[in-house]
Amino acid sequence: MTSLPANRAKTLKEAYRACNVKPLTGENMARYYVDLSAVPNTEAIEGVSTDLDIHEPGEFDTILFTGDRECGKSTELKRIQSQCENAYRVIYREFDWERDVNDAEYTDIYLLFIKKLADDLTELRLKFDPKLLDSFEAWFKDVTEETEATVQSSVSLSQQRVDVSAIFVDRQQLLDLVKASGGDVRHLMQVSRSACQTAITRKHSKIWAENVTYAFKQQQFEFGKSTTEPEYYTKLPEVGIKKEITKDERGQNLLFNLSLLEYNGNSRWNYVNPLVKQSYAFQQALESIEANP
Repeated sequence: MTSLPANRAKTLKEAYRACNVKPLTGENMARYYVDLSAVPNTEAIEGVSTDLDIHEPGEFDTILFTGDRECGKSTELKRIQSQCENAYRVIYREFDWERDVNDAEYTDIYLLFIKKLADDLTELRLKFDPKLLDSFEAWFKDVTEETEATVQSSVSLSQQRVDVSAIFVDRQQLLDLVKASGGDVRHLMQVSRSACQTAITRKHSKIWAENVTYAFKQQQFEFGKSTTEPEYYTKLPEVGIKKEITKDERGQNLLFNLSLLEYNGNSRWNYVNPLVKQSYAFQQALESIEANP
């Protein structure tokens, strides 16, 4: 039987601190880490290190490391990091500590990672490969211009109807409404009217941030009423990943109630309504898919 450490928690306060769910690092890795290699299905964890070992310098790979929430993914990644640091320059980021992942786009993750990569290169007195940097800048410029154009167009639609300074306490409330609409005009008008109604009911002379938040919650409730079948929420994350919808009755219903939005440009594509993405049901469905890829 494995001997237990002598410095285990002996009071409730110590136990509370010892049961912190943060990933193990530093001395806590040696103090608390338990090798579960005897448990079935842990081979996949060791496979990550093996996959890195068999690649030659200059070869690239992407590894999706998934599991149930709080199952120890970050701790295992920290352990892999410590094992690899002698042979590689490891860049470790925990994006959920820097951004609200429920209100983040994939571009936010790219930007945070690029910033960290730039900081590391500066520390090492190295520079980006010029071709790689030009490629990223061109891609990000296209994405930013498209997003900015959509936001500005939606803002113009609102300004055509209301005096922004007379209706909103701050312009940020209008921008929040626009971003939550996903660029859909009908949806923008719906949440704007709801925010107005809430402000009037609460005897506010202008729309406050709390009125906008309440309007978002009400709209999420409406989505929930119209998507009562669990299978609907299974479909939504799939669309978020594939950016296209199946041409069946369920898919058409999701488009009709604005749970899914449709865009066009060089090609037609679909994406999940920003308010639906923030809902509890959607997050649960997404976690289920990520845990069972």
